[in-house]
Amino acid sequence: MENFTIHIFGYGETQLISNENNDKYATDKLTKVTALVDAIWGLKPAEVTGEKKYHVIHFFNYNDVRWLGEEYFNLKDEETLIPLIDKLITEITTFETVEEPTEPVVE
Repeated sequence: MENFTIHIFGYGETQLISNENNDKYATDKLTKVTALVDAIWGLKPAEVTGEKKYHVIHFFNYNDVRWLGEEYFNLKDEETLIPLIDKLITEITTFETVEEPTEPVVE
């Protein structure tokens, strides 16, 4: 996918913005987020020593990742993240919400 933005919000939503998509999803329903977040944290600069907490993680295409929270850092052109980003994009674009059937109202 080209020209996309992903936001992983600390309050529990993940958003993919592209030409085909602009929706938010419950992060706890997405199975590919944790591995990606862990990989980003593992690539943090040595001077970042705090807890792995974030307000938001921004992805501007594949080449610009920004971790924002009490600790903040940017990763540029980190090719090891591309397969993990692709897995998350695939999961989001194929994600289907299963709606509970509604019971008819009986009066």
